[in-house]
Amino acid sequence: MFCERLRQETNDAHERASAHPFITGLMGGDLDAQAFARYLAAIAPVYRALESAMRESDDSSVAVFDHRALDRSARIEADLTAMAGGRWTPSTAGMAYADAIAASAAASPHALLAHHYTRYLGDMAGGQAIAALVQRNYGVPREALTCLDFSALGDTHHYRKQYRTLLDLMPWTPSEQAEFIASAQSAYDLSAGMFDALAAEVGLADGAATGAAISIARRR
Repeated sequence: MFCERLRQETNDAHERASAHPFITGLMGGDLDAQAFARYLAAIAPVYRALESAMRESDDSSVAVFDHRALDRSARIEADLTAMAGGRWTPSTAGMAYADAIAASAAASPHALLAHHYTRYLGDMAGGQAIAALVQRNYGVPREALTCLDFSALGDTHHYRKQYRTLLDLMPWTPSEQAEFIASAQSAYDLSAGMFDALAAEVGLADGAATGAAISIARRR
């Protein structure tokens, strides 16, 4: 099945991004609430670009996966306002990631959907656990963590399973499937590049991943 091939061929890129010292340090309680705010500021333009591209697409395969209940950009900005009073600027790496999404959308619907898959299913898989860790480790109030709340979708395990089933059913050619996989790999690399920039901003050196963060990251 396509999704099994997708998982296998993106596993290395996914592991590199999810075990990045910035993410493992953030989830392990080694940083602070400001580092989490920096993360939100970095991904804000990413989600704006993704949601804009999904809404503007007239491709039928994109329409299958485009659900407004998934949208995160307004929630991210509300969370940033709750945490930083609106005083934040996006990182250069976050803007580069957003530009890459726009380029993917212009290239093909398959490339665009690869970004959709990596962002939303990844956030959905570990969102509640991440919210609990950030709240516990840094005292971030629940009302500043709405971007990690996917309860409007109902059972998120079922939603992710249905999403993957739909991917398996897409009548794509082998070359279109290969383009999706290559774009998903690129999306994970873009995440890793964004984490590199964030790590530099908080003065974080390379280090070992914490078990808690790795556990969350693997729940795709």
